[in-house]
Amino acid sequence: MPDLRLEADQGARSEPSGFYALAEIARRSGIDTTVEHLCRSYVFKGHEPSSDILVAVGRELGLEGRVVHFRWAELAKLRKSLPAIVRLRDGSALILEAVQQTEAGIAPVLRDPRAPSDALVTVDEPALTSQWDGEIVLVKRRFRLDDEQQPFGFGWLFGQVLREKRLFGDIAWGALVSTLFAIAPPFLFMIVFDRVLANHSYSTLEVVAGALLILIGFEMAFSFLRRRFIAIATTHIDARLNIYIFEKLLNLPMEYFETHPTGETTTRLAQMWKIRNFLTGQLFGAFLDCVPLLGIVPVMLILQWRLALIVFVIACFIFAVVTAFLRPMAEHNRRVTAAEHAKFSHLVESIYGMRTIKSLALEGRRRHEWDGLIANAATAQHGFFEISNYPHTLSLPFERLIYSGTMMLGAYLLLSQPEVMYPGSLLAFSLLSMRLVSPLIQLAHLQRDLAEARGAISVIADVMNAPPEQSRAGSGLRLPIRGEINFQAVSFRYKSGSPLALDAVSFRIPRGSMFGIMGRSGSGKTTITRLLQGLNPTYEGIIKVDGMDLREIDLTHLRTHIGVVPQENFLFSGTIRENIAMPRPGATFAEVVRAAQMAGAEEFIERMPKGYDTKLEEGAVNLSGGQRQRLAIARALIIDPPVLVLDEATSALDAESEAIINTNLRRIAQGRTIVCISHRLSMLVPADAILVMERGQVYDIGSHDELLYRCDIYKHLWQQQNRHMDRSTSNVQLAIARPPEA
Repeated sequence: MPDLRLEADQGARSEPSGFYALAEIARRSGIDTTVEHLCRSYVFKGHEPSSDILVAVGRELGLEGRVVHFRWAELAKLRKSLPAIVRLRDGSALILEAVQQTEAGIAPVLRDPRAPSDALVTVDEPALTSQWDGEIVLVKRRFRLDDEQQPFGFGWLFGQVLREKRLFGDIAWGALVSTLFAIAPPFLFMIVFDRVLANHSYSTLEVVAGALLILIGFEMAFSFLRRRFIAIATTHIDARLNIYIFEKLLNLPMEYFETHPTGETTTRLAQMWKIRNFLTGQLFGAFLDCVPLLGIVPVMLILQWRLALIVFVIACFIFAVVTAFLRPMAEHNRRVTAAEHAKFSHLVESIYGMRTIKSLALEGRRRHEWDGLIANAATAQHGFFEISNYPHTLSLPFERLIYSGTMMLGAYLLLSQPEVMYPGSLLAFSLLSMRLVSPLIQLAHLQRDLAEARGAISVIADVMNAPPEQSRAGSGLRLPIRGEINFQAVSFRYKSGSPLALDAVSFRIPRGSMFGIMGRSGSGKTTITRLLQGLNPTYEGIIKVDGMDLREIDLTHLRTHIGVVPQENFLFSGTIRENIAMPRPGATFAEVVRAAQMAGAEEFIERMPKGYDTKLEEGAVNLSGGQRQRLAIARALIIDPPVLVLDEATSALDAESEAIINTNLRRIAQGRTIVCISHRLSMLVPADAILVMERGQVYDIGSHDELLYRCDIYKHLWQQQNRHMDRSTSNVQLAIARPPEA
């Protein structure tokens, strides 16, 4: 078989051929994506993804995939399912374009996805089977809603359970078989009483004992398999729930996290364990425990229908008692949930703000607030325990009556009407009546559990069903970004009814220029950069990047071409090297060092004992504010972005570090557009143009010299920041003018 991979350019060969094939088929299906986007989104570093991973990635893109195995003679069946992905033994992928019919038989037409579109090769059976084991990935466009796109609720949750229907089906069959284990022992005891003891039959006793041992063995095996299958199903559902939650969180817009406290969000999501326990424990457990009733109820009626009716009436009383307290218990449970939410939110907020608490000596205040929340939670918990104690207490005599009452009534029947039943039958009936109570009580409690799960679902649904960010993945423009930016009459307000953060702002930033933005606090400087990143899409006017409307650009494509250094940076747990290379997982060590040098970070990194392999603690508390800021700048530069946004990037730097950044700024700015927001005007002096913002409007725009001449806001701030220079200049001039004393 010809080695098609040799026809692809060597630069493309470093990327997974499986992703090339998937991206090619996705584009033919109307989904725009690139190999670079796939490698970045799914953190692949050159190795070939498995077929299952290709199917999973395709599902995220809106494709439906399936891994199949075909023999050579069966390839003709694929004609209506092409193109497809052929996986070779070495893990590489080829695209099966067609299956031709020739006089000699079938002839597959293959192409390396990294090669030109006209580089097609027709192969025969020996050439293909020498490198192929029959594995093919079928891919097509999906036009129905998948589980991740459906709204979060009971329907979605039961859909997750049904995905394990094979496992749960096996468990249900096991439950039906376990009915035998519930019925058989009482009958064996009945035989012991009525036959063995009455007739002194040792042989019958041996048979009964053997049957009991067999039943115990089978029950042990079935119980083991049942618990094992439930554990497997629970693990699968739990994994999907966690993946679903994190994916939903990542897809939420930035506005959601800015308007919802972190503690509130985490508290809501913490309710997921209640839903998981309900689905895989309480709901299915109640179902499994009720299955033996299918055998117990008829058998009890056969043994003694009078006693059976009495047992059913008492069981109905138990059911009614438990049901009567469901609504009060649900109300108390809601109070407990609200109190726990408030308590957990306060705890999370305190952990996040511990530095502020320590610096302002707020321990006493936070402790006092915590004590109040604990008191509320304890009161709610106590109320819930009090109300839940009543149904257990009131139903206890009825539970005891089912067993002891039937025993007494049965004994009376034996004495008054010996022909009605035998002593062994009474014993068997009493044992069966004991097995009847537990499922009925569990069914009653299931209503309470259902109410609790419904409450948890409504709490989590507020997060899960929040409108996701419109990333336009697969449909947005992915044209090259050079760095020309144009704002045309852009207006924006953060909330309906709030003042305009931007009011008809218009300006143009030429490609490759340095553009400064300054203004008082609240003038709209950072809002401009937020809109440029697509974090707030609800603006009026037009924002264009290289002639493309920002509303039409794929947001992932946009953000991977804009490096951002915010004023408040965040570094992840890991090494310094990992943090710098995080936006570009495949970056070499030389590229990491180069980015650190441009940011002026190499001087403190090299002084550390482990250099670039130094482990950062949570929040990077083992670094100073200036060091963290320089790492953030290096992280933004690692992707070599055509547009670099510096939002008060030097605010946390000392004078020496700021001088290093300013010295490197010319080198950093070469070949890229720089948008620099700074209160320190000395950093904006080299800018080609400086935008002066005032109350959300463009107050003036021009170079440093022009603004110093005509803009009062700029001139006033410049004089404030450079008064020491003016004083020194005046002193020198005064010394020159004053004649020396004789």
